[in-house]
Amino acid sequence: MEHKHYYRLDEDGIVILAFSDAFQQPEEADHYVTDGGRHFNPTITSVRGQYLYKLVAGEIVERSQQELEEEWAARPAIKSPEQQRIEQLEADNVSLMTAMADIYEQLITLQSGGEA
Repeated sequence: MEHKHYYRLDEDGIVILAFSDAFQQPEEADHYVTDGGRHFNPTITSVRGQYLYKLVAGEIVERSQQELEEEWAARPAIKSPEQQRIEQLEADNVSLMTAMADIYEQLITLQSGGEA
């Protein structure tokens, strides 16, 4: 039995998924590629995890090395687990200080004869 093969594109026309209708039903925006067997597993990412193909004028074309290099250079810096933990602890500390300040204000209000 022949199955249809498709590419799914992101909003910029980059190929982010390749699949066969044997395993997944296409969405309206998916790009039909060809008919073939049940499996359709072309390599669509580089060793760095970058998507290699895009849609240009109705055709799937390989992205240029310059485009891939510019994308790689523009990615956000990867934070170490230690840096992520420090940032989480700092955020937790701010939350605790805010909660303590709220409790302190309520205590002062109660001590001065007001209602909390």
